[in-house]
Order: sequence, then C-alpha cells, then structure tokens
Amino acid sequence: MKKSIVILLVIVTFCTTLSGCFGKFSLTRKVYEANSEVNNKFGRSLVTWAFVIIPVYEISALLDFAIFNTIEFWSGRNPVAQGEKDFEYVQGDETFRIHAKKQDTSIVYTIDRFAGLRHADTRTIEWNMVTGVARPLPDYFDHADAFPVYHMVASTTDHATTKGVTP
Repeated sequence: MKKSIVILLVIVTFCTTLSGCFGKFSLTRKVYEANSEVNNKFGRSLVTWAFVIIPVYEISALLDFAIFNTIEFWSGRNPVAQGEKDFEYVQGDETFRIHAKKQDTSIVYTIDRFAGLRHADTRTIEWNMVTGVARPLPDYFDHADAFPVYHMVASTTDHATTKGVTP
C-alpha cells in the first residue's frame, strides 16, 4: 500500500512539475482581489491574517499549481480564469463602467457611460482574441455599421490596446 502511494505521488509530482507550466495562478489572484476589496485597512489586515491562519492562500496556490495551471498548460484554458470582470474608468465628468465577459475566443465588453450622475448610453463591443478585430454588436445598436471596427492586440498583461482603425 505504501509503495503504491509513493508511486502515485511521484507520478503526480512529475505531471505537474515537468510540464514546464507557470500559468496565471487565477484562483490565488481571485483570493487577493477578494481581500483587496475590503476598504478598511484594519479590516483588510484582519482578513489577510485570517487567510494566512486558515490556509486560504496556501490552498489556493497549491490548487493553482497542481491542478488549474496544469489544465491551462495542456488545454490552453484555465477554468478559473474564465468568466467576467467589472471595472470603472473616470475621465473628467464622464464615468465608464465596463463589464467584460470572456466567451470562447472573444471578449464582450458592455460599456455604460455616465455624464455626471446621468446614464448617457450603453455600448457593447466584441473583441475576437484570435483575429484581433473588435466590432460593435448590432443587437445592441440601431446603427451598428456606423461605428468603426478596431484592430486590437493583446499586450503582455492580457489587456487590449487599440492598434488602428479600419473603415
């Protein structure tokens, strides 16, 4: 029995460490993000200590390393990294609330623009990560063809940047 457990541990170790994968450590990053959302610095410190004492960080890092990053290496997809993200951008009096959702090889951005406290409009754009083309979705616009199609490239941090405009 002991011999079979040792053999199993050696196989698991080789499968995870010899694959050469580094991965995104998405689960661990999500734990960090959850902790960073605590606004009070004392509360955040308390949550950090709790996550260290109850080994939340350690377990998430182990699961990322042993399972999710290995899945990502072999399949090209990290099951934890899939999903949605919300963020906000402020420029002068305008606020843009952006909801990003990954769907297969595309990311769909829903952008709500606010002028002061008033909701001005909503735009939905689909960015194809393979072709680098971003286009407005016609279901959400009356005149979708009036908007330009952007060619975008992914930077080293997986954020999209505008490369140029195609008429």
